[in-house]
Amino acid sequence: MIPPLVVGLGQSMLIRYSALATITPSSLPRIDAVEVVSLRGLKPKRVIEYMAAAKEARRVRVVGAEAQRIAEMWRALPGAEQMRCHVPPFGLRFFAGNELICEASICWRCNNIFGQAGADEVFFEFDGSLAASRELLKACERALGEAAAE
Repeated sequence: MIPPLVVGLGQSMLIRYSALATITPSSLPRIDAVEVVSLRGLKPKRVIEYMAAAKEARRVRVVGAEAQRIAEMWRALPGAEQMRCHVPPFGLRFFAGNELICEASICWRCNNIFGQAGADEVFFEFDGSLAASRELLKACERALGEAAAE
């Protein structure tokens, strides 16, 4: 895979791949369900490998209005600068029917997201301190019944 070109546009970051796909949280299509995944204790070699390492991790499948609310919070994450670490407490998997649309690990301490959307890698920098971001963190904590160790 050809490495992506990351392009900054004011406050939002876009990722452009050779196939001209733009992968950001705001580009998430319609979904039917979300899995909130605990990433506690995982130690993959690369940040992009958290969700692959979480195949057997504790997860909760959320459907209906709450799944739509989580998807909307994901789409609304505000762009910002990242820090240089990745210690994600949670990951999200978005589904349309039985098809996995996108999966990503989210680090509110480091302000970054790493994952996959089909064959494309997802990377996004966001402001984890803003209310919109904190609401998504709270929704993940509620779904799994565990607090994030930030």
